[in-house]
Amino acid sequence: MQSLYKKTQTGWLIILIFIPILLFFAGILYYQEVLGKSFGDRPAPSWVYLGFLLFFLILLGLFATLTVTGYPNYLEIKFGLGVIRKRFYYRDIRSCSVKKNPAYYGWGLRKIPGGWLYNVSGSWSVQLDMKNGRMYRIGTAEPQKLEQFVKNRLSLFGGD
Repeated sequence: MQSLYKKTQTGWLIILIFIPILLFFAGILYYQEVLGKSFGDRPAPSWVYLGFLLFFLILLGLFATLTVTGYPNYLEIKFGLGVIRKRFYYRDIRSCSVKKNPAYYGWGLRKIPGGWLYNVSGSWSVQLDMKNGRMYRIGTAEPQKLEQFVKNRLSLFGGD
C-alpha cells in the first residue's frame, strides 16, 4: 500500500548507551574465548556473557528507531525492526494534538497517565485521542507536520 507520510526517528541516546554495553560483553567474550583468560576471580561461563550480549543487541534492534507511516486508511508506528508495531485507523481517532512530554515519561513503549507513549527520542509527541476513550502519544521530531497530516486524514473520515 502506498504511504502518504513517513518519518523515522533515531534514538541516538539509546544507541550511545547500548554500544558501550555491547562492547563490554563482546570484550569479555573475546577475553575468555579467544585469549583463554578468565574474567575476574569467579568468572561466569561465556554463554552467560553471550546471553547478555544478545539480549542488549535485541533491545537495540527493537528500540533504536521509531517509524511513523501514514497510509490512506491508517497510521502505523513501528519500533526498530518492526516486531513491535501498532495501527491507528483514522475512523477510530476522535482528535489529535501536539503535546510536550515531561522528561520523566522517558522513552520506549510505556504506560503514562491517561494512555500509552511510543517514543525513542525527544519530548514532543502527537497525541491521538480515540473514540473509544483511549489515548496514545507518538514521539516525533516533526510534531506539527504529523499533526497536520493526521488532521487532514481525519477530515476525510469524520474526525476533528
